Amino acid sequence: MTGTSCDGLDASCIEIAPSGWQPLWSETASYPPSLRKQVLKFQEQNTQAPIRDWLALHADLGNWYGKTLNHLIKRHRKDRPDAIANHGQTLAHFPFMGQKSSTLQLGNSARIACATGLTVISNFRDGDLAAGGQGAPLVPLFHRLLSHHLSEENEGIAIHNIGGISNLTYIRPGPSHDKPILAFDTGPGNIWIDAAAEIISHGKLKFDRNGKLAQKGSIHIPTVRTILKHPYFKKKTPKSTGRDDFPISYFLSRVPFRDESLVSTATAITVESIGRAYEDTILKKGLALSKIFICGGGAKNPVMIDWLRDRLEGIEILDLAQCGLNPQLIEAQAFAYFGFLSLLGQPLGGSWTGARGFGPGGQITPGKNWPEVLLRTAHLLKAL
Repeated sequence: MTGTSCDGLDASCIEIAPSGWQPLWSETASYPPSLRKQVLKFQEQNTQAPIRDWLALHADLGNWYGKTLNHLIKRHRKDRPDAIANHGQTLAHFPFMGQKSSTLQLGNSARIACATGLTVISNFRDGDLAAGGQGAPLVPLFHRLLSHHLSEENEGIAIHNIGGISNLTYIRPGPSHDKPILAFDTGPGNIWIDAAAEIISHGKLKFDRNGKLAQKGSIHIPTVRTILKHPYFKKKTPKSTGRDDFPISYFLSRVPFRDESLVSTATAITVESIGRAYEDTILKKGLALSKIFICGGGAKNPVMIDWLRDRLEGIEILDLAQCGLNPQLIEAQAFAYFGFLSLLGQPLGGSWTGARGFGPGGQITPGKNWPEVLLRTAHLLKAL
């Protein structure tokens, strides 16, 4: 999994059996600086580049994924996976174009299969888009699986991912097997905070470690108010977003300074947009909400978490680490699980994405071990 923040590759190997699933091992690999720079350049608003440059980036990402994953897998020979679920690097996401809605995740799956010899599942979002969905967020399906261990039947909870983009999953009270889901992207998560930290540190920092920069600066309230008038925040669910809606230029053009207050203001925008999302879609409607469990990079920012607690007073806000789960690996584990569902031919979206009817799962690129994957999948299907 490489997310919107472009901070690195998170790899998580899970084992799935008829009785359930369990994590086996996890690793993180940093983005090569030159490749990260290239990805961020392509993510800039109104980027124009020859098609050969896009194809070259697709190949470069596939080669890096393949080489990196091959190295990580060799370090865990005893727990070698049967298949690789690769989300790819999101370069564009346009979910509000009707029949032309589209999303783009790069990282050539054939190159990963050649480098590792393993079957690869990729392009997880296209099927949901084809079914009329937003293609995002998909992780709520996995969040619901986790919720069985986090709450009681009569308890409404949320699992909130603060990655580059922030998204919430609200799980209503109800029978644990199939609790209804409300989920959507709330807006910027860390993308503006990371960029602000990099700008004021002149490239020395890639993120605001422990929220120290935000704590030193002051929040520019007029900027927060202006940004929260962005049309995305007024859209009704289902909805999803990305860098295309919230480029760093949009933020910088509205902030009159370039010091620690840049980070403070970016953090405040994330916190306030999250707070309003819960108020407007859950609390004002009288829906039960007792706890919010935080995952993603934002879980490592204690200042952001404290500000969230102040903003959503009366609701218990917890780091998933307090529940024995690694908050940094939830998305990687989710897409490993989605790789399994795709092998079974199962959809990954639902009512929360806006999908109507069946949306195909990820696309499969057979590796050398494809016959073995077929046999194991057939065995699991019989046992389920």
